[in-house]
Amino acid sequence: MTIYINGRFLTQPMTGVERYAYNICKAMVRLHQPFTLVCPKAPIHQDYDVSDLNIVHYGIGNSHFWEQCVLPFFFIGKKDYVVLSFTGLGSILIRHKIMTVHDLSFLKNPSWYSRAYYWYYKFMTPLAVKTSQHILTVSEFSKSEILDFYPFLKPERISVVYNAIDVNLFRPLTSSISHQPSSPFVLCVSSLDPRKNFARLIEACQGLTGAKLYIVGKYNRVFSQNMDLDTTSDHIQFLGRVSDEELVRLYNEAACFVFPSLYEGFGLPPLEAMACGCPVLVSDIPVEREVCGDAALYFNPLEPSEILRVITQYLSDADVIKEKMRQKGFENVTRFSWEKSAEVLMKIIETNRE
Repeated sequence: MTIYINGRFLTQPMTGVERYAYNICKAMVRLHQPFTLVCPKAPIHQDYDVSDLNIVHYGIGNSHFWEQCVLPFFFIGKKDYVVLSFTGLGSILIRHKIMTVHDLSFLKNPSWYSRAYYWYYKFMTPLAVKTSQHILTVSEFSKSEILDFYPFLKPERISVVYNAIDVNLFRPLTSSISHQPSSPFVLCVSSLDPRKNFARLIEACQGLTGAKLYIVGKYNRVFSQNMDLDTTSDHIQFLGRVSDEELVRLYNEAACFVFPSLYEGFGLPPLEAMACGCPVLVSDIPVEREVCGDAALYFNPLEPSEILRVITQYLSDADVIKEKMRQKGFENVTRFSWEKSAEVLMKIIETNRE
């Protein structure tokens, strides 16, 4: 059977879901699994190294229209194949496909998204799910959400293929590369959208003493409300989007990493921080318990006073607990790898072969 992958993601900047797609592809290459990426004719984004990927450019356009209406023509006359879609939606006109649903946050809280985004995915997702041979998702939490929202699905039609991180990139740096900052800082990394809960984090950190708060992230137009990035505090800094190399340096130099999200399908930044040896403080929500286990400290993300209490408590106890948290973080990261996820995927493909 020939494996094709919807390669539209390669024309877009690398954010969370694109990183998932890209790294699964790279792991499949390392495992010597042949496949072909079918991409629009738009340029490949500079974020990706595609030198070892087999790419075919096809059709016109580079939008949802290409994915839904142009891509299916590529498969006319082809037999014994499967199409994998790792981001967004698979084409509802392609029956031989396995698609990925990362989360259903747009159904959980529609107010987080623009009306156009919400209605498009609300209408298209069940159609894409129904016309797929199998569904991938990134956590047991997301699997339970999918079954709750789409009860027509049987549990055996959904498989968890976890996210992971590139441990060659996200790692502890030597002292010659990383250095002690002039003043301690708490780091937060995420896209700037309502479900990431930055408003409460900022409110909490107005009372933070002895450390600054650095926020790394970029606003995404699919979300319904822009973030008010103005603050009266001189110790809260918004850094915008940074390079991977700069991000690794920040993880290494931060006093701790804070992730106050209200909802995630998985949540990669806590694992990235752990791999760099940065102690992690996260929202006490089910998916973070699944991903972080006992390697993190937890807080109620709805209470700014609780967020501040946990940050302050960690900073005051850091001399005692930092090394223990670092070691637990390193151990937790080993639970996830792109090779493990690619192996799970290949078993799913073989099982669902028609």
